[in-house]
Amino acid sequence: MVNPNSNLVPTATAILETSYPMYLHPAESARPILVDTKLSGIDNYFEWKRQMEIALCTKRKLGMLTGLVKKPTDDPLRKATWITCNSQLIAWILHNVEPPIRKSVMYTPTAKEIWDYLQRQFSISNGARKFRLNKELEDLEQGEKKIGAWLEAHLKEQNERKLFQFLNGLNSSYFTLRSNILMMSPLPSVKEAAAILQQEEAQRKNYKSSVKVEAENAAFYAN
Repeated sequence: MVNPNSNLVPTATAILETSYPMYLHPAESARPILVDTKLSGIDNYFEWKRQMEIALCTKRKLGMLTGLVKKPTDDPLRKATWITCNSQLIAWILHNVEPPIRKSVMYTPTAKEIWDYLQRQFSISNGARKFRLNKELEDLEQGEKKIGAWLEAHLKEQNERKLFQFLNGLNSSYFTLRSNILMMSPLPSVKEAAAILQQEEAQRKNYKSSVKVEAENAAFYAN
């Protein structure tokens, strides 16, 4: 009966067999594994991890990262092979992470330690992820509120500047009216101030007309 785990504890003569987990084809060291996604952080960790697992599984190297294939201690030749394979795995991982992450793990001695560190660093629970997303949403909403408040204040300032320019253009006969408008709270828009001015002019015309009629009547009765 064949032992299903026999490929994990081979004899020294089996080291060069391609089914052995620590077997390295000569071309593998010259051609690094490249996946579509380079690890940049929490946002793409799970996508990156899945791509790496698939790539390493095809080369029978995933067991070294999961702990299934451990460092041999009873045979110098197998130990040396494990060290070589571990270095190759580290090179593959470093080749598929962004520079800041690469710098943080490049001196870690084993590929498994790097793998476990990246999982602790970038794999967060759904609850924590939802909390982070909600916080980002709240920050975005607060930012939008701040922008909205700034735009409102800026628009108010522009409207007030236009109002002051309009009032400064009035002649001295409108001094009282101008003072009354400036005392209003909130200040009216230019359109509203113009309507007040038109109303004032209409009242002045009516007053002049009535004074003229009275003067003409007084002159008529005087004759």
